[in-house]
Amino acid sequence: MATSPDRKTPRPSSPTAPAERDWASLPLDILISVFHKLGLREVLLSAERTCTAWRLAAVDPTMWRRIDAGTLSPCSPGGRAIVRAALYRAAGECEAFSGPCDNHLLFDLVQTAPLVKVLHLKHFYAPNKVLNLVLNRLPLLEDLEISPSYVSTGSENLLQSVCQDCPGLKKLRLNCSESFDYVNWNGVILEKIHGRIILMPELRMLELFHCELTTQGLTAILDSCPQLETLHVTGFLVGGKMNQQLWERCAEVKDLTLPDQSVKYFRLPGLRTGPVTRKVCGPWEIVR
Repeated sequence: MATSPDRKTPRPSSPTAPAERDWASLPLDILISVFHKLGLREVLLSAERTCTAWRLAAVDPTMWRRIDAGTLSPCSPGGRAIVRAALYRAAGECEAFSGPCDNHLLFDLVQTAPLVKVLHLKHFYAPNKVLNLVLNRLPLLEDLEISPSYVSTGSENLLQSVCQDCPGLKKLRLNCSESFDYVNWNGVILEKIHGRIILMPELRMLELFHCELTTQGLTAILDSCPQLETLHVTGFLVGGKMNQQLWERCAEVKDLTLPDQSVKYFRLPGLRTGPVTRKVCGPWEIVR
């Protein structure tokens, strides 16, 4: 059928323009979820200045129940100010903190976040006595990770002191450091895990990285942690030997990793005093 010359062919309708998104109207929980994927610097110095709604989300205490400082250094004035601002905005509701920490920031944390349950201290630089003073004031702490920037002195024992201050921990990780042995000139020295620890009735997971573990220290761990399910230790086993009974007790731990190398300390023949020589001896053995 022929088309009438007077009838016009309809033009195709133009596509509907997409509706503009109103980012300011996002629900508070969604905004907070997005902000958690940003760094503290990005939230406090940029995102919160976008609009009133985002500013309100950035000052809401629920936003700061979990604080991850990333790589912000507390040694720099700018980094310390940003972390302090986040802690104060939590208004005492912070339950988890992770990031680099020194003694000044540690005191700020215990004053502003007394209810913290998860504490991960990266590149931690402060004396053990300062750490003990603070941990004693965090009664709800369940998950503790410490990455110290130093090795304890001979009279100190990091594992012992932490357990003494936090007997209710469920998870403990020590990422031990190393330093040079200026006394005996044996190269590096590592954190030694030795001596008894108090009863840790709730501890399920213990991870000790880059340390020297004595059989005395290993026995103390097994004696004092009856609920232990995961034990990861890397570094060296001091002495190079473990008796069959101790090994059988270790085998009862569901998830077990022990050092694959041993180290021995000795003085040269005929010397009762003087420098102590450290020697890495390869794999350790089970003595039956």
